Amino acid sequence: MIRRLTLYRSGGDGDYLSRWKRIVHIDARLRDGSRPSAAKLARECGVSTKTVYRDLEALRDELGAPIQYDSSARGYTYAGSGFAIPAVTLNERDLFALMVAENALAQYEGTPVAGHLRAAFEKVLAALPGELRSRHALAARAIHFSGLPPVRIDPATWSRLTGAIEDRERVEIDYFLPATQTVEARSVDPLLLVVRDREWFLVARTVRSGNTVLFFLPRISAVRGSGQHFERDPEFSAEAFFAEGFNAMRSNSGTRLVRLRYAKDHAHLADERTWTSQQTVRRGRDGRATVEFRTNALFEVERKVLSYGGRVEVLAPKDLRSSVRAAGRAISQGHA
Repeated sequence: MIRRLTLYRSGGDGDYLSRWKRIVHIDARLRDGSRPSAAKLARECGVSTKTVYRDLEALRDELGAPIQYDSSARGYTYAGSGFAIPAVTLNERDLFALMVAENALAQYEGTPVAGHLRAAFEKVLAALPGELRSRHALAARAIHFSGLPPVRIDPATWSRLTGAIEDRERVEIDYFLPATQTVEARSVDPLLLVVRDREWFLVARTVRSGNTVLFFLPRISAVRGSGQHFERDPEFSAEAFFAEGFNAMRSNSGTRLVRLRYAKDHAHLADERTWTSQQTVRRGRDGRATVEFRTNALFEVERKVLSYGGRVEVLAPKDLRSSVRAAGRAISQGHA
């Protein structure tokens, strides 16, 4: 029997595992006898518990899975052993989404969840008919995700933080401070993990100051539970937190107007490389291009400007222009 399972959605069910990959992974976990909870499945799949509940509903309602909840184990399992996922038809968009998601696993390299995701992909591909596997292999060779190798994340740190975020548990972290070359203990309320260019950050509210800040995960050497729980701020959202930041970085200082100028020979970069979604670009009669936007993360803008190797000039603010000039002199002296 062939059933149609809607794999592609424009909502939030995509993430890095497509819906079908998660269905296969959840199916395997429900039949292995471990009776996983929705929260545990969410951590394994890298999605929210709401998404897992929707996947469980799809398994039951669309595919006829005899799912039951074991209250004593606080997890899910199958009633009986006769159920098997039926053949599923995939259209071209489904195959493309599957291929992109597989390549997007690069974002998870260096984290403990990478192995689980790759295992889930292998199960998905094994469940596809031979013709679909061949088409998927051809499509996968057409796109390659590359970049710098990921920074490895300590598995214990990753697992402890993801669990604390899910349980809203206050924790104490040991955090390395490069400026002083020291490790400092911080009591924090962990809110979410953020990935940027294969680099992972923890967004947490510090108990001492009450500020919500970013912590670079590789600099967290230990995580200890406190036995205390915190109430999540209903007003907090990742979108609002990063709204005035830059390149997934931010600070608690006020926003500033940034003006950058490209010389005529490099003005095309203003169109090719977007700095922020709220930027404006103006072309001068002399062919030069000026980009303007507001942000509170001037330190990250400085790094980006320096990466252009002099092709971008800072016009404002003055302190950003001065810091870029000082950094340029330091680079020049270091390469004399």
